Amino acid sequence: MIVLRLKIIFLLLLGFSFLMAQEDSTKISFNGQVTAWGIGQFENPFGIQLAGRFVPTLLGNFNLTPKSKIDFEASLNINGSANFTGLRYDSVMGQFKPYRVWARFSTNNQWEVRLGLQKINFGSAKLFRPLMWFDGVDVRDPLQLTDGVYGALGRYYFKNNANIWLWTLIGNKNPKGYETIGGALWQPEVGGRIQVPAGPGQLAFSTNIRNVDVHNVLLRASENTLLNEKRIGLDGKWDLGIGLWFESSVTKLDANTYNLYTVQDSWNLGADYTFGVGNGLGMTVEYFRYHTGDQFLVNGLAVNVIGSLFTYPVSILDNVSAMVFYIPGHDLVYNYVNWTRTYDNWTLYAIGYWNPETPLSISQSQSKNLFTGKGIQLMVNYNF
Repeated sequence: MIVLRLKIIFLLLLGFSFLMAQEDSTKISFNGQVTAWGIGQFENPFGIQLAGRFVPTLLGNFNLTPKSKIDFEASLNINGSANFTGLRYDSVMGQFKPYRVWARFSTNNQWEVRLGLQKINFGSAKLFRPLMWFDGVDVRDPLQLTDGVYGALGRYYFKNNANIWLWTLIGNKNPKGYETIGGALWQPEVGGRIQVPAGPGQLAFSTNIRNVDVHNVLLRASENTLLNEKRIGLDGKWDLGIGLWFESSVTKLDANTYNLYTVQDSWNLGADYTFGVGNGLGMTVEYFRYHTGDQFLVNGLAVNVIGSLFTYPVSILDNVSAMVFYIPGHDLVYNYVNWTRTYDNWTLYAIGYWNPETPLSISQSQSKNLFTGKGIQLMVNYNF
């Protein structure tokens, strides 16, 4: 039902754009992204995935007054893939769904209200994000694509660079980010964030409240078996010659008789620096701890990850990067190398990885992790 409504909204925005195209104060543009890739996994037998994605995007900007405007974005995610084991065909998958469908009213560059299917993300961390509450961006994805959420977001920007966010989300059944239980479909979740200057950096506090539907993960539970979930987050970032940051999130779920853990906490400490080597060698290091159980910090299940990212601009066109993730205690090491060449509209990628068979999930919302074992991914992307 939601998908159908958003498709109707997409068509209405398209019609609106043609009606307003004659106005001097209106700017309408159509652009998009076309991507094709192939993945080879050096298993026995050899695994292959061939895939493509098309994201057409309609943008509109309508000036109401010299100080206020309405703008919108309507885009689709049309993608498909075919998987092979050796020369044997395994499966095929295709999707046609809204990617972004939102409209925004803003004024004076100080406040805005955005309604619809949109991307909401915030926080200071780069590799592992405890505040990945509403998206599923994977740092290993060079295109940084993620599904959006349905809702309303308001933001106000103070003149001292402080800002405040308020949101209400509804119609989001599937888990987002590190969530393991989806929300109650028609029960709104509400939250906010305030970010303030703190010396040569910034400090922010975030919170979110929602109801989760246990039936989403336990079919034996009746539908609309709801539990209340409260979430808080704290993050900060400073430039002290080197970049330093921290990010944390704590979630508390109501006590229950379904053996569901009631506490989830995650923590991130990070730093980055650019060394004066050649064209500039960038280095990012983060420590991440994820824990879930019935008590804060202790007991239950926990995982620690140390991650590093190295980037080096070889030339105006070429850039190379490498990521190494290490899980102490299990002695698991994950390695990724990415070469990128960028033209005006075209971008070419070659990604190699050498990993254990145990997948490293950057977010719980990932449906399939292709970066297991050893393999290579070749990708070409065209923006128009």
